[in-house]
Amino acid sequence: MQHGSQAQKDLYLPKMTSGQWTGTMCLTEPHCGTDLGMLRTKAEPQADGSYKLTGEKIFISSGEHDMAENIVHLVLARLPDAPQGTKGISLFIVRSSCRSAPGPTPRSAPATASTAAASSTRWESTAIRPAR
Repeated sequence: MQHGSQAQKDLYLPKMTSGQWTGTMCLTEPHCGTDLGMLRTKAEPQADGSYKLTGEKIFISSGEHDMAENIVHLVLARLPDAPQGTKGISLFIVRSSCRSAPGPTPRSAPATASTAAASSTRWESTAIRPAR
Protein backbone atom coordinates (compact mmCIF):
# COMPACT_ATOMS: atom_id res chain seq x y z
CA MET A 1 0.00 0.00 0.00
CA GLN A 2 2.91 2.35 0.67
CA HIS A 3 5.39 1.69 -2.15
CA GLY A 4 3.62 -0.15 -4.96
CA SER A 5 2.69 1.45 -8.26
CA GLN A 6 -1.00 2.08 -8.82
CA ALA A 7 -1.12 -0.88 -11.22
CA GLN A 8 0.45 -3.15 -8.56
CA LYS A 9 -1.99 -1.92 -5.93
CA ASP A 10 -4.94 -2.48 -8.27
CA LEU A 11 -3.79 -6.00 -9.13
CA TYR A 12 -2.56 -7.32 -5.78
CA LEU A 13 -4.32 -5.53 -2.91
CA PRO A 14 -7.97 -6.52 -3.53
CA LYS A 15 -7.09 -10.19 -4.03
CA MET A 16 -4.63 -10.31 -1.14
CA THR A 17 -6.95 -8.60 1.35
CA SER A 18 -9.95 -10.72 0.31
CA GLY A 19 -8.00 -13.96 0.77
CA GLN A 20 -8.43 -14.93 -2.89
CA TRP A 21 -4.61 -14.81 -3.08
CA THR A 22 -2.23 -15.46 -0.19
CA GLY A 23 1.33 -14.33 0.37
CA THR A 24 4.65 -15.02 2.03
CA MET A 25 7.67 -12.99 3.03
CA CYS A 26 10.96 -14.52 1.85
CA LEU A 27 13.53 -12.70 3.92
CA THR A 28 16.39 -14.54 5.56
CA GLU A 29 19.01 -16.93 4.19
CA PRO A 30 20.93 -19.83 5.78
CA HIS A 31 24.10 -17.78 6.37
CA CYS A 32 22.33 -14.58 7.57
CA GLY A 33 20.20 -15.40 10.56
CA THR A 34 18.77 -12.04 11.58
CA ASP A 35 21.47 -9.97 9.82
CA LEU A 36 19.71 -9.26 6.52
CA GLY A 37 22.58 -7.02 5.45
CA MET A 38 24.44 -10.24 4.64
CA LEU A 39 21.89 -11.52 2.13
CA ARG A 40 23.21 -12.84 -1.21
CA THR A 41 20.02 -13.29 -3.25
CA LYS A 42 20.59 -11.42 -6.52
CA ALA A 43 18.15 -9.50 -8.69
CA GLU A 44 19.32 -9.05 -12.27
CA PRO A 45 17.33 -6.62 -14.45
CA GLN A 46 15.90 -8.22 -17.62
CA ALA A 47 15.14 -6.59 -20.97
CA ASP A 48 11.35 -6.82 -20.40
CA GLY A 49 11.51 -4.79 -17.16
CA SER A 50 11.32 -7.81 -14.85
CA TYR A 51 14.14 -9.14 -12.67
CA LYS A 52 15.74 -12.58 -12.53
CA LEU A 53 16.12 -13.57 -8.87
CA THR A 54 18.61 -16.21 -7.79
CA GLY A 55 19.45 -17.22 -4.25
CA GLU A 56 18.32 -19.25 -1.27
CA LYS A 57 15.76 -18.42 1.42
CA ILE A 58 14.75 -20.21 4.63
CA PHE A 59 11.80 -20.17 7.03
CA ILE A 60 9.04 -19.64 4.45
CA SER A 61 5.80 -20.81 6.07
CA SER A 62 2.88 -21.85 3.84
CA GLY A 63 4.90 -21.04 0.72
CA GLU A 64 3.21 -23.58 -1.53
CA HIS A 65 -0.29 -24.94 -1.08
CA ASP A 66 -3.53 -25.31 -3.02
CA MET A 67 -5.82 -23.32 -0.71
CA ALA A 68 -5.72 -20.16 -2.85
CA GLU A 69 -5.60 -19.53 -6.58
CA ASN A 70 -2.28 -17.66 -6.31
CA ILE A 71 0.53 -17.19 -3.80
CA VAL A 72 2.47 -13.93 -3.89
CA HIS A 73 6.03 -14.10 -2.53
CA LEU A 74 7.65 -10.89 -1.31
CA VAL A 75 11.37 -11.54 -1.73
CA LEU A 76 14.35 -9.50 -0.53
CA ALA A 77 17.21 -9.37 -3.03
CA ARG A 78 20.14 -7.20 -4.04
CA LEU A 79 20.57 -5.44 -7.41
CA PRO A 80 24.00 -5.75 -9.09
CA ASP A 81 25.02 -2.16 -8.25
CA ALA A 82 23.48 -2.11 -4.75
CA PRO A 83 25.63 -1.10 -1.78
CA GLN A 84 26.47 -3.68 0.87
CA GLY A 85 24.41 -3.84 4.05
CA THR A 86 20.70 -3.28 4.52
CA LYS A 87 20.61 -0.09 2.41
CA GLY A 88 21.30 -2.22 -0.67
CA ILE A 89 18.29 -4.49 -0.25
CA SER A 90 15.23 -4.24 -2.51
CA LEU A 91 11.82 -5.92 -2.26
CA PHE A 92 10.45 -7.92 -5.20
CA ILE A 93 7.05 -9.44 -5.98
CA VAL A 94 7.16 -13.03 -7.21
CA ARG A 95 3.91 -14.82 -7.92
CA SER A 96 3.49 -18.55 -7.79
CA SER A 97 2.94 -20.29 -11.11
CA CYS A 98 -0.85 -20.16 -11.18
CA ARG A 99 -2.93 -20.09 -14.34
CA SER A 100 -5.24 -17.18 -13.46
CA ALA A 101 -2.71 -14.69 -12.12
CA PRO A 102 -1.18 -12.16 -14.52
CA GLY A 103 2.41 -11.01 -14.19
CA PRO A 104 5.82 -12.65 -14.04
CA THR A 105 5.90 -16.36 -13.28
CA PRO A 106 8.77 -18.05 -11.47
CA ARG A 107 10.99 -20.06 -13.81
CA SER A 108 11.23 -22.60 -11.04
CA ALA A 109 8.42 -22.35 -8.51
CA PRO A 110 9.75 -22.67 -4.96
CA ALA A 111 9.03 -25.87 -3.09
CA THR A 112 8.64 -24.59 0.42
CA ALA A 113 8.27 -25.94 3.93
CA SER A 114 4.84 -25.51 5.47
CA THR A 115 6.31 -24.86 8.91
CA ALA A 116 9.16 -22.72 10.13
CA ALA A 117 11.56 -25.64 9.89
CA ALA A 118 15.13 -25.07 8.79
CA SER A 119 14.51 -26.21 5.22
CA SER A 120 15.54 -23.85 2.46
CA THR A 121 14.26 -22.80 -0.94
CA ARG A 122 16.52 -22.07 -3.87
CA TRP A 123 15.12 -19.27 -6.03
CA GLU A 124 15.41 -18.74 -9.73
CA SER A 125 12.41 -16.61 -10.54
CA THR A 126 11.24 -13.68 -12.57
CA ALA A 127 9.98 -10.81 -10.44
CA ILE A 128 8.73 -7.25 -10.54
CA ARG A 129 9.94 -4.53 -8.23
CA PRO A 130 7.42 -2.28 -6.43
CA ALA A 131 7.61 1.37 -7.44
CA ARG A 132 9.17 3.80 -4.99
